[in-house]
Amino acid sequence: MEAKSTDQKTFQLTDNGQQVGELIYENLFMLKAEIKLTNGELYEVKPVGFFGTSLSVTNNGAEIANLTMNWRGHIVFTFQDGQAFVLKAKGAFHNKYIIENKEEEKLLQFDPKFNWKKFNYNYDISYDKKPQDILLVLLGVYASNYYIASMSGAFGGIA
Repeated sequence: MEAKSTDQKTFQLTDNGQQVGELIYENLFMLKAEIKLTNGELYEVKPVGFFGTSLSVTNNGAEIANLTMNWRGHIVFTFQDGQAFVLKAKGAFHNKYIIENKEEEKLLQFDPKFNWKKFNYNYDISYDKKPQDILLVLLGVYASNYYIASMSGAFGGIA
């Protein structure tokens, strides 16, 4: 799987060359985004609170998940059905991101590749067992972008 940035605001998720979803930011410096799946489902991601350290994921106005950065620098995904996942930075330079479940089993790995020509990131996504939840994969792309931007100071207090 891979997530390719088609412009400064859009990431297309493909699996074996077939598009399976899309992450579209409202604009370059905001946290608001939409996730579109090929089955027609549409999700909205937006910051909650003044500092934007918590994010809400909604579908047709109903909250289905929260993303929160914890004190360890991990991003915690909490779904309304009780599922929970954690995105952690790994590698000597924190240049890889993994999603683990509650049992700390690695489910997905995101390897960002910076394109200097277009000044954006693309992600190679690897896994042991093919993910069935495309929303989780796209939230992983979103969270990886969020982590990179947070650590680089790109948001600068914008909520």
